[in-house]
Formats: sequence, structure tokens, C-alpha cells
Amino acid sequence: MNLLKLYYLIYFKKIKPFDLSKFILKKIENSLFKNYFINIDYNYIKKQCLYSEKLVLKNKNNLLTGIPTSYKDIFSTKNIDTTAGSRILSNYKTFYNATFLNKLNNLGIINIGKNNMDEFCVGSNTFNFYFGKTDNSTNKNLTAGGSSGGSTYLVSKNLLPFSIGTDTGGSVRQPSLFSNVIGFKPTYGLISRYGVFSYSSSMDTVGIFSKNILNISIVLNSISGFDVKDQTTFNLVKEDYTRYLNKNWFLNKIDYKKLKGLKIGVSKKFFYNIYNFSVRSNMEDVLLNFEFLGAKIIFIYIFFFDFLATIYNIISSSELYSNISKYSNKFLFDKIYFFLNKKNFFNSLSINTKNKFFIGNYLISSNKNKKIFLLSKKMRILILENFKKIFFICDIVALPIISCNIWDSLNFNLNKNLIDKYTCISNITGLPSISIPSKILNFKKFKIFQGFQIIGNYFSEARLIQIVHEYKKNFL
Repeated sequence: MNLLKLYYLIYFKKIKPFDLSKFILKKIENSLFKNYFINIDYNYIKKQCLYSEKLVLKNKNNLLTGIPTSYKDIFSTKNIDTTAGSRILSNYKTFYNATFLNKLNNLGIINIGKNNMDEFCVGSNTFNFYFGKTDNSTNKNLTAGGSSGGSTYLVSKNLLPFSIGTDTGGSVRQPSLFSNVIGFKPTYGLISRYGVFSYSSSMDTVGIFSKNILNISIVLNSISGFDVKDQTTFNLVKEDYTRYLNKNWFLNKIDYKKLKGLKIGVSKKFFYNIYNFSVRSNMEDVLLNFEFLGAKIIFIYIFFFDFLATIYNIISSSELYSNISKYSNKFLFDKIYFFLNKKNFFNSLSINTKNKFFIGNYLISSNKNKKIFLLSKKMRILILENFKKIFFICDIVALPIISCNIWDSLNFNLNKNLIDKYTCISNITGLPSISIPSKILNFKKFKIFQGFQIIGNYFSEARLIQIVHEYKKNFL
């Protein structure tokens, strides 16, 4: 669904925002049993529609007025309950909105509902034990991906122009691969994290799902910026992320090969760690396509590539322990839950969160174990400095999203290194990355989508959008 087409329809008053949201809600009714949503408030949708219609009548409308979206249920909202996918926080009401939500609400956007997710973003299946398992958009037996698996369904079915989730270790890019959608993870600190329930505070970023790269650039223009309430945001000059679209890489020379001069970094270790041949062949095809557009391929070396998944797990689990342990106070001091003790708090958590919670507790508890955490932090700095040197040689790094194809949703014994090895690179370093769908493997009963991701330098989102736009225009 193109965002500009919807804007023209609303601007010339051919469609009212109320009618548009009513049409989408009717389409959703048949698929509510598939657990894509946790909360839908119909009265709040009406209020938002009335506000957006007022803006249209006063000619104060923007590109995003009256356009419906859905958010992951980890962003704090005043009018709708925020659960973070956990039964500990069921019926939990916040008294403030997240900063980027306030920006979107002022523009007159319509929030249809809050999507399903893994409990506290821990997991990669969106198999929620309390709110139910979300089905894949093509096949119900396969995974929807995680942890932002509920946000991708309506975007993949062309019912919404975009949806918003969070990315900690590939939670935006991995589910976008499984439902044939573009997943965008910006630089750490570009979008404010105020109002986001934190899983790993040093790696959490707000991400965007869409089928069109122009939709992502328009949303990023309105969301990004400095926030006083969040100390990790950067006070930079406001830029337009659509400025490089339909332009050459050098911006001044005219050439039929629009990406001539682009240098792509590829490591040989990317191919050694792939467990499925179809993933490797897809990656080779992608690099050939880039060479056809005029790009050069340079071989690079990444420090501690074999230990990336373990570094990510150590840092994320120890930060999760400090972030989740505060919720036990609800069970200790609330009158309703006074009869419950700490054991009941741990029993109410899912299997994935329990595992991460106790690993984090073990790592932080004693001074001996803290050395492991501090060593992983030092290794993280070395990886970060290595990537700074890599971007002196090349402009982007191209790599696969996961080392295997899509799996069964009930397969809990899957090795985490298969899933997080390639996606956690940009979270450990804080670099921006985009996952792009590239190929569809058709079988008798189902389809398997394949794709790749590109990682750019800090605050090079406009360049990444330019590359994706050119690639999609020529090959997809």
C-alpha cells in the first residue's frame, strides 16, 4: 500500500479517514483469531478519526494525516493498555505516551491496535504463552518470526502502509524476511526510546516495517530527532531521507549504472557459517545483481565474528535481568497480589524469559561472574572500532539475515546461533541496517521467502534508502 496514494485520496476528499479505518477493521475481523493483536480500542479509533478529519477540513493536514497504522505492544500509550506481551503487566495502564507516538498523534495518524509479540521481546517465534501464537501470513505451521511477529501481517497483506516495532537482536529484520516485507533498523539514538519498555537498554531501537521504501523514509522524517527525555538521542541537523531517491551514487555524473562507485564489503566468514545451500546461492545472486548495477565488492575481516552471538547473549541477558527485576514489586506491594510471593512471579514468566533472566542473574550476582560481562563489553568496543575502519574502505556491508530457512513454529530446540549470528551485528555496534526481500521459493503447499540485509555507516540512512530503492526498481 502506497502512502502517497492514500495522502492524495484524503487530501482531495475522495476518502474520509473514518471510512478508511472502518474498511481495514472489517478486513481484520476474520483474522482476529490468529492472534495478531493484543489490544484494539474502537472508541479511541473514532476519536483519532475525528481529529484527523478536523485537520483535513482546516487544511492543516500532512502526509500522515488520517493514515492507519499499528504498533508493537511495547510502546507506552495513554488510552490503550500496554502489556509488553506478558501476563504480569496485563491491564497495566501508563500515564504518558512514547515521544515518537506523540509526534505521530500530532500529525493526525490513526492507531488501529497494538500487535502481539514475544514476552518482553525475548524470543524469535512470537509464540506467546498468554496471548497466543501468531500465525505466519502464508502458512500457519511456520513461524511469523520474532519478537515483532504480529506487526508484519497487515503490512504483508497490503492493508496497512507501515507498522512500527522494536529491534534488539533482529526483531524487525527477521520477521520482515518471513513475510516478504522491508524491515528498517536505524542508527542507535536516531529515534527516541522514551516510552519503550526496555529489554536491552544499550541495543534497543525503534524499527519500521513497510512494503515500500518511500513509506519508510516519510515516516522516518517525522519520527527522528532529538529528545530531552532520552539521553541517548543525538542533537543533529534535521535532514530529509528522500533526498537521494532517483539519483546517481556520485550525485553529479550521469550514468546508466546508477550505483557505479558503490563499494560493498563482504566477509568470507559469512559463507562459511551458512547451514542451507539456498541461502548461500541467494546471497551470491544478490552480489551479482549489485555488480550489474556498477558496484564493487571488497573482501573484509570482522573481529570476533564466531563469538558475536555469545557476546550479544551475555550483554542482553544481564541487561534484561536489571530491567525485568523491577516488575516483581507489583507482586510484593500491590494489595491484590499480596498473597503471592516471588516464586509465583517467576512462574508467570515464559520459558525464554526465565532462561535469560537466570543467566543474567548468574552473570551479575558475583564479582567472578561480572568479569565475563565486562570482557564482552571490551570485545564490543573492539568490534565497534573494527567497523569504523571497515567503513573507510567500503560504503556498506552486505550479509544474509539468517543462516537457515524458515522453521516450524513449535521447534524450540533450534540453535540460537543460527538465528542471531548475522542480525546482532548492527545491534552490538549500533549501526543502521535494512532487510530486503530478494527471492521466493515456491513449493506445492507453501512459499519460502529469502532476502538479505545491508549495514551502513552511522547516520547514513538516506544512502541506504537510495540503494534499496535502486535495487527494488531493477530486480524486484
